[in-house]
Amino acid sequence: MSRLLAFISIIFLSLSCLAQKEKSVEEELPSENLEMRKDSNKRSNKPKRKKIDLIYVPNADNILYGNPCVLEETHKMGFEYIVEPTTLPGSKTWTGKFLNNLWVKTKLVVTRSPFWKLILNSKIKKCRKMSGDLVG
Repeated sequence: MSRLLAFISIIFLSLSCLAQKEKSVEEELPSENLEMRKDSNKRSNKPKRKKIDLIYVPNADNILYGNPCVLEETHKMGFEYIVEPTTLPGSKTWTGKFLNNLWVKTKLVVTRSPFWKLILNSKIKKCRKMSGDLVG
């Protein structure tokens, strides 16, 4: 009889552990709000996350990969350059990269400007001057 009661109590304890609600990421992490008068864990105060698209390039010749100023400017436009050589095993196929880049560049033409590349190149030139990467 005591074994039966012990077995039943173990079953009830294990079921109560399974019934606990898991916290979502929004509930677990507080927002980045620092103002004292506002509740920091409201959905409206959640930090704005921007989806960053990727443009695949075979080499890092003219993109200043690793320069924080250039990375910030490309993130403001909504994309980031990813250096992925064609000989890298496990990389995307040529057609996959082409279609991805076509989609991202078309989206930039529509959302930013048809001259987004010229605007970005001028900002990259300013970043090169500020960081000392510009020679000549």
